[in-house]
Amino acid sequence: MKKHTGNDFTTGDIKTHILKFAVPMVIGLFLTMGYTIINTIWIGNLLGKEAMAATSVSFPITFILIAIATGSTTAISILISRNYGAKNFNTINKIIETSFSLFSILAVVLISLVFIFRNELLNLMGTPKEIFNMASSYLEILLFATFINYIYSVINSILSGMGDTKTSLIFLVLSTIVNAVLDPFLIMQFKLNGAAAASLISGGIAIISAVTCLKRKKLKINIIPKRLSFDKEIVLEILKIGMPATIQQCLMPISLIFITSFISRFGADAIAAYAAASKVDYLAIMPGMAIGTAASVITGQNIGANKSDRVKGVFKWGSLLNFSIVTIVAVLISVFPNQILMIFAKDSRILNIGSTYLRINALVYLIFSITYVTNGIITGSGKTMVTMTISAVSLLLLRIPLANFMSQTSIGIKGIWYAILITSVFSTICSMLYYLSGKYNENLIICGEEVYN
Repeated sequence: MKKHTGNDFTTGDIKTHILKFAVPMVIGLFLTMGYTIINTIWIGNLLGKEAMAATSVSFPITFILIAIATGSTTAISILISRNYGAKNFNTINKIIETSFSLFSILAVVLISLVFIFRNELLNLMGTPKEIFNMASSYLEILLFATFINYIYSVINSILSGMGDTKTSLIFLVLSTIVNAVLDPFLIMQFKLNGAAAASLISGGIAIISAVTCLKRKKLKINIIPKRLSFDKEIVLEILKIGMPATIQQCLMPISLIFITSFISRFGADAIAAYAAASKVDYLAIMPGMAIGTAASVITGQNIGANKSDRVKGVFKWGSLLNFSIVTIVAVLISVFPNQILMIFAKDSRILNIGSTYLRINALVYLIFSITYVTNGIITGSGKTMVTMTISAVSLLLLRIPLANFMSQTSIGIKGIWYAILITSVFSTICSMLYYLSGKYNENLIICGEEVYN
């Protein structure tokens, strides 16, 4: 007999729902980051700072591709969460079929274009000559691993929209274990290219396992579709919600390309320091990302069930949980930055630059702990244009010119770190004001019908 998958967040305790959704997702994010961390540790210790810098300049390019996948599939998660709340299971199956068709084409086109113009992109970022060939070769293999990320993003968004974060965690565990085993052997054999190959192989094994397992499950919602098709109405809804979300996700890596070029002015040590510190960054914001996604999905399900009054509880408990967790993380990073960075690098200059960045950025973690919740609620209500606009102003109009200017003053590279802090404060204020205005709860679209609250 077929059964439903997922979790219904339209009834019961909000705090419990947030934790039920976020905890497996935090673990999953840690394991996803495990790819990069394992690579960075082995690269830093076996190949040196030049190889580490090469991975750093390659990262923004793949980050853009992954950001496009993440932003685009946000629409899938929102549409599925709304229809799951409304119990429209037949519609969910149509969304899944259309999503796989649409994103298969998107992945092939985008990754092929980046593969062809990878050297031009590396030149655009001001990649130092001594690491250029290494970075280009590494990126070439990493792009194939990025294709796997697209498939995973679709599967993960489908499961997340239904409130299920445990299933994808199983396959991430498998992928991380395989990556950890393969990394040292492939790096010693093929140098930096071996690290990219390890990510490709481990990701491929995880995806094959996921598809095989999910197809065998007898569920009313076919998470892996038996056929691929396009539903015009669903495609239009995905584009309407997904385009602003995609642009928003791309804004960070685009700004990162400029930020990396500014950092490049201070040499390979500065790039390597930022590469190591940014890994710590990602670990620090993982709880916020998970709780923000939980806020989005729970909001979407309750809007679908016409219970938008429960969203206030999402803000309350999401903010309390997130701020409490992030405060502990920020204190640890502020007190022990060198010790944490030594996991990735031993060079004293790299440690000095990286620790300064982390101490300043610890304040950003605290500020953004609330923003993840408010942005999650706004996104879950389908107002992705709002969060996109806030990000565009903060990252493009403010952060890039401010970082460029301040880095050329007497404070040097610290000017870049302070620019990140200042623009994060601006973004948080804007998101909070919009949530408090209550406009996120106006003219909501539920299953093709407009609802006024």
